[in-house]
Formats: sequence, C-alpha cells, structure tokens
Amino acid sequence: MYDAVLVPTDGSEGSVTAAEHAIDLAQRHDASLHALHVLETEQVVEQIPDFEDSSIFDRLADAGQQAVDDLRAQAEDAGIDTVTTAVEQGVPHEEVVDYVERNDIDVVVMATEGRTGPSKELIGSVTESVVRASPVPVLAVKVGGET
Repeated sequence: MYDAVLVPTDGSEGSVTAAEHAIDLAQRHDASLHALHVLETEQVVEQIPDFEDSSIFDRLADAGQQAVDDLRAQAEDAGIDTVTTAVEQGVPHEEVVDYVERNDIDVVVMATEGRTGPSKELIGSVTESVVRASPVPVLAVKVGGET
C-alpha cells in the first residue's frame, strides 16, 4: 500500500514522535523513508538584509541537516534499508507538497505541532496546510500521544 513514506522534521519533540510513527509505517510496509527539513527563510529575509550570506543562515541550515541526519540514523537503526534526506528552502507546506509530487511519496507523517514558542502555531498551520493541499494521505500525529 505504501512504498514511500515522507516525514517532515524540524527536530522538535513533535517531529521525533512523528518520525517514530513514520519508521513504524515504513517497517510494516517495507517502504522507503524520506526525511525532509524546510528552511523557512522568506520572513527572515525580509527582516535581515543579506540573510542568506549570514552565519545565521548557516546555523539554521546546519540544524536542519542535523535533524534529517538524526532521523536517518534512527531509521537505519530500526532496519529501514532506504532512507533519503533533503533540506529545502522555501514556504514549508509548499515545499512538502512539491517534495511529495517530485518523489512519488505515498503518505506523509507529520506532527500536529512543532517547536514550542512562537513557531508552535506556525508548525500547526503547516500541518493543516499540507493536509489541505497534499495529493496523498497525511497522518497527523498528536504530540504527547502514544507511539
């Protein structure tokens, strides 16, 4: 039923919980797993001139790469044979849907919320936007729910 599972990650507790569900789903269906981190730079670029040339951008990109690398290691430890990682830049829900279409993804597994603080509401809205726009099923994992 599922040959390719996508889990967007921001490294938050919610993303880790979603990753556990995605790994389980990939194991059950002998599917490949895709880990995606999206650097949302649009709002920051408007506020910080030369943002993409700054060390802040580099740190955010490094953190995103670390998030997908950690997820890859977790999946490989669980016996997932094929794990693909990507760090993209753009509007998160648009990048997730584009990734789904470009990579023949069968299901997306996302947390209902991401990092705490101001971005918490943003991440929730990202999940909602992906649910509305995705051409494939989206499994929304409640943070704090059982894994």
